Amino acid sequence: MDLKLDDDYVEFIKKTYKEMIPIKAISPESGGVGEYEKAKYIEGVLSEIGIKAKWYNVKDSHGVIRPNLMAMYGPSNKKTFWIVAHTDVVPEGDISLWKTKPFEAVIKGDYIYGRGTEDNGQGIMLALGVAKHIVEAKVEPRFRLGLAFVADEEVGSVYGAQHLINKKIFSKKDFALVPDGGNSDGSMIEIAEKHILWLRFEVIGKQSHGSTPEKGLNANRLGMLFYSELYNILHRRFNGRDTLFEPPVSTFEPTKKEQNVPNINTIPGTDVQYFDCRILPRYRVDTVLSLIRKTAATFSKAHGCKINISIVSREDAPKPTSGAFVKEFSDAVKAVKNVEPKLLGIGGGTVAKYFREIGMPSIVWMTIDETAHSPNEYAKISNIISDTKVVLKFL
Repeated sequence: MDLKLDDDYVEFIKKTYKEMIPIKAISPESGGVGEYEKAKYIEGVLSEIGIKAKWYNVKDSHGVIRPNLMAMYGPSNKKTFWIVAHTDVVPEGDISLWKTKPFEAVIKGDYIYGRGTEDNGQGIMLALGVAKHIVEAKVEPRFRLGLAFVADEEVGSVYGAQHLINKKIFSKKDFALVPDGGNSDGSMIEIAEKHILWLRFEVIGKQSHGSTPEKGLNANRLGMLFYSELYNILHRRFNGRDTLFEPPVSTFEPTKKEQNVPNINTIPGTDVQYFDCRILPRYRVDTVLSLIRKTAATFSKAHGCKINISIVSREDAPKPTSGAFVKEFSDAVKAVKNVEPKLLGIGGGTVAKYFREIGMPSIVWMTIDETAHSPNEYAKISNIISDTKVVLKFL
């Protein structure tokens, strides 16, 4: 088919973004109302293209309906090539850091600014664009095209990709493109992910007045000492390198911290800190956890405190994707973008992980400047167009 994408497609991109970005599809866990209205909007766009969608809804723990929208095009006797994009977005963060209104698609030349323009509006746009061109050209691609617009990716995919996999919607005979990561020239094709481990540490001491710290046991001070010690121990013990991954090392970062006491002149009796661990697959998660628990026990005994450890999230990495699918898609990237594809692993988590777990070959790819979750997030129209050409070339 003709891979020339004309001005009508540019207008389609702009129109879709302007209508879609104002729909705040933030998960209930992050203070939002979910993705239902956004899914309804996407269903309407698919209908205009000429594709009927099917809903796979599930009610979450907040009683909110989380929608998953699926659409197919082509003969059912062919293998299905899925494009899987997520509909939820993260909150805007500090509004003072934005130069435009976060939930408004502001177009400046090649750039479209707004929360969710890249993550994962660009993936949604790619899926819609590919479908639009195949239907309008009235061609039959060499694979059946599957489109999946899934919920809940930003908070764990329990009500999105994992729900659909449990429903046996996907088959390991099929394969998937997850447009939810990449680099600025489109050369990066992600085929593997690290283990992900999120931990909550609760250091328990004894509360007292700020003027008599000797009568208490400062959980804040002990926490700082423990977190620093644990950080150094983990990086010394799990210091291997694997150049498949970017970065090529395991990372163990203290991140979120809960408030301890509301006033300055009280010695806190409890301190809560979270760690985000991204671990190279060469190491077992259980081995990491064992060292963490041992370190906490030794520290607690030495300082007379107590440390409770809770696993917030654990995702063990499946085997990397390989084979003909990776080669053929790499060839399409090289032909359209004139770059040498690089097969890499990442520390970030995507829904590709869940497909790999059931033996379904999956890659993560698109052309982006990696502005996801940042203020002034943006997508480039030129990247969407060239990425659409790559997928059409592959199909």
